[in-house]
Amino acid sequence: MSNLIKIIPVFREKPWGGTRLRTQFGFDIPFEHTGECWAVAAHSAGDCNIDDDEFGGYKLSELYSKRRDLFGNCEKQEFPLLVKIIDANRDLSIQVHPNDEYAKAMGLPNGKAEAWCILDCEPDAEIIIGHKCQNQEELEFALHHPAQVDWLRRFPIRPGQFYWLPGGTVHGIGAHTLVYEVEQNSDVSFRIYDYDRMDIVGVKRALHLDRARDVIKVPDFRREAIPARIITSTMKHTVHIRKQHFIVERWEIDSTTVMPQNQSFMIIGCLSDGVINDRPVKAGDHFIALSTCDEIKLEAGITCLVTYIPQSGKA
Repeated sequence: MSNLIKIIPVFREKPWGGTRLRTQFGFDIPFEHTGECWAVAAHSAGDCNIDDDEFGGYKLSELYSKRRDLFGNCEKQEFPLLVKIIDANRDLSIQVHPNDEYAKAMGLPNGKAEAWCILDCEPDAEIIIGHKCQNQEELEFALHHPAQVDWLRRFPIRPGQFYWLPGGTVHGIGAHTLVYEVEQNSDVSFRIYDYDRMDIVGVKRALHLDRARDVIKVPDFRREAIPARIITSTMKHTVHIRKQHFIVERWEIDSTTVMPQNQSFMIIGCLSDGVINDRPVKAGDHFIALSTCDEIKLEAGITCLVTYIPQSGKA
């Protein structure tokens, strides 16, 4: 039985996208403005195919639905995670996502908490996370005058940083930034400001100010996530995000290392070329280690981001 299945990405065109997914990872992108690589996705807006001798005919959502046992009988009715690589060639819109409670009141299965890892950026690049408003009145004014008020918290960034964005966090990715994004399986966003841009068919993109006002936390101040790092004789093991919805770790392998796979499943995103379980992999490849996989063997030189959900649902 297959224990480590390769996931084929889905690409999405965006008005702010570019071509770095091709130049940096070698992806055969379908658009010159490719903004998002949905590297591991089982969503109606993007459902990845599986490249595997045994499960090659399946979409990820189908395999999860029909063979929940391969995912440790995860209690979530839908595959719980979504992993993207974002090429922000231009500034992304300022937006916010709902938390679980608000999303469920809308009839959605869950909200959208997410984490960002800065993969690459220009020296002057920045991101927006959080805001300066101290009450609802200040927020209301800012929402209707987003380009006239200094209300957003901006952070200069560098490669390797991680940020945690629970539902209700105002955010925006700045231009010339490549971001690895882990999130709940959701595609719902409430757009606040979009620089008066048109979409790919020439229509001004809609804003969602009422919804945004409902979900934005006031006040809200976010900082870079503080990692917990352990250096062993064979690897550097860093826990960047440990939250209720998911845990994200970085594995930097110095010599052959065998890691136990004792989770319901693990998503392995390769940031460099290397060898995993005796199979060659390249940067940008993504795999799911199923519950039938007892261990993961990694050869020297590879770096991965590994994502999984806490067994108890709590970090």
